[in-house]
Amino acid sequence: MLRIERLSTQAFSDLSFHAAEGCCTVIVGRSGSGKTTLLNAIAGTIPCQGHIAIDGRRIDNVPAWQRPCRYLNQRLYLFPYLTVAGNLALAQYAAGQPRAKRAQMAILDELGIAHLAHRYPRQISGGEQQRAALARAMISRPRLLLLDEPFSSLDWDIRRQLWEKVKNLQRRGVTILLVTHEPQETQFLAQTRWVMAAGRLEESTLPVASGSCIAHPRQ
Repeated sequence: MLRIERLSTQAFSDLSFHAAEGCCTVIVGRSGSGKTTLLNAIAGTIPCQGHIAIDGRRIDNVPAWQRPCRYLNQRLYLFPYLTVAGNLALAQYAAGQPRAKRAQMAILDELGIAHLAHRYPRQISGGEQQRAALARAMISRPRLLLLDEPFSSLDWDIRRQLWEKVKNLQRRGVTILLVTHEPQETQFLAQTRWVMAAGRLEESTLPVASGSCIAHPRQ
């Protein structure tokens, strides 16, 4: 599904690996090892060299907003002057899709925040904002979801609820690439784990937790 060949940035060089469709792959490592840089390179928010392909289609020269992936981290980037529904509508527009209210309400309902559709980000809690950000990431139906510790600032009850939502996305065939320092998050979501160290992707030390999804790192 996701294939990277000889990817190079300021944080690492000649990185190659493949992630299978519908898997959740966790990337762990110390700060500065290149984890966030890797996600940003895939998302298209930083310059890089090498090949990045999703479903056999090269995307390394495709603008970030046209790539079939979405990136979510602790910085929600919700537009404060737009309602929750307005943020989703803008994401639909950016993806070249109709601004369909039915689709907006369906995903908000799935995440349990349909009643907040017409509120502004400042009017809802941190956990509700994170759900809204996840809804905005998913409204354009991306094939790949890039998660960079998006739930680390939330309390445990909300985290577990959002883990369930991510697990449901995975069951529907969405591929997840997750950066986390939380062992419980890894245990709940991951089929495999990679370790980033000094800008290199090292062999996973985590056995397959569930299913048959396995990614194959190589240097």
